[in-house]
Amino acid sequence: MIITGRFPPLPEGFRKRFIEQGWRGVERVYGARREVIQRWIAEAGGPVQLTDARKAWLAEAKAQRVVQARRKGR
Repeated sequence: MIITGRFPPLPEGFRKRFIEQGWRGVERVYGARREVIQRWIAEAGGPVQLTDARKAWLAEAKAQRVVQARRKGR
């Protein structure tokens, strides 16, 4: 990753990783400070858009777990 200026560039796959793993997930993977993650979130669509996408992803993941549990007879 080449750092140009104050903030490193938005990593490839950041949006997908944020949607699937949330703030702590990207913090753990990229090891970036809060200001950098906030900047990347803004570049990846903004906090409202990413939060809405994460909520939708979590709802879908939960629905899939429910279906799988029903198939297993739980």
